[in-house]
Amino acid sequence: MDQQPTAGQPRQGGAAPPFSLGPWREVAEGVLVCVAEPDAVNLGLVLGRTGALLVDTGSSPEQGAAVRAAVAAATDLPLVGVVVTHAHPDHAFGLAAFGDVPTLGHETLPAALASAVSAGAARALGVDPAALAPPAREIAVAVAVDLGDRRVEVAHLGPGHTEGDLVVVVPDADLLFVGDLVESAPTPETAAPWWGPDSVPHAWGATLDGVIGLMTAGTRAVPGHGDLVDREFVFGTRGRVAAVSGELTHLVESGVAEADALARGSWPYPAEHVAGAVAPGYAALAGRGVKGTRPTLPLA
Repeated sequence: MDQQPTAGQPRQGGAAPPFSLGPWREVAEGVLVCVAEPDAVNLGLVLGRTGALLVDTGSSPEQGAAVRAAVAAATDLPLVGVVVTHAHPDHAFGLAAFGDVPTLGHETLPAALASAVSAGAARALGVDPAALAPPAREIAVAVAVDLGDRRVEVAHLGPGHTEGDLVVVVPDADLLFVGDLVESAPTPETAAPWWGPDSVPHAWGATLDGVIGLMTAGTRAVPGHGDLVDREFVFGTRGRVAAVSGELTHLVESGVAEADALARGSWPYPAEHVAGAVAPGYAALAGRGVKGTRPTLPLA
């Protein structure tokens, strides 16, 4: 859902979109979620005995400040950590509002936020690119955050939607925050994740295998956008994500040119969602030595 501004494309009419926050709602004991516009992103708040942890920050430093005020209104607990699930604007651009709080992101996040792509996305949102802030602490694999009576685990299970997707696990609530590795918006029946130039199409399925491995029949996952989902839903997403990778491989091995791949492919999701998978998917296959078939010449 956040792929268009990530690509740095100006929004319709060139005007910055309105920013707003919905109310916090409790989705498990001591775990709250609110929706931040303009991209309907789920922000999470995990409460413990001695502190609170925020998951994702909104689409601008100003919205980040509004999120921080909303956290203060929701709890008297100090904010002891902020986790960014990945580098896209609606998740990461509010980081600057939390300069005095321990902030965490994947080790690829600082470079992504400093890139020309993020600068273009910031300008499309009416944000000064110079105001984008990196996390204070970079995560390569995993880290735990102590909230007193509650331990929250933050892990990089692998790339997929981006190179640096993080999953936030709240074990005692049997709940995960999975960012845009999974989406259930606008409805579970029509939901589709987005691929972009920073996606890793051929690794996404394996990363979701790791997510599924953390879930039981009763576990729920908070997607980046949309309602909470269960293990069966994530398993379905994993199958379709893997099908995109398989179709890209089939197209390359069949000698289909990259420019024709979107039109020629058979996709499990709408073409506009999958379009961003073609370039990184083809590039990865070329790097692995997968070649298309040569044309057959007629016999003389």
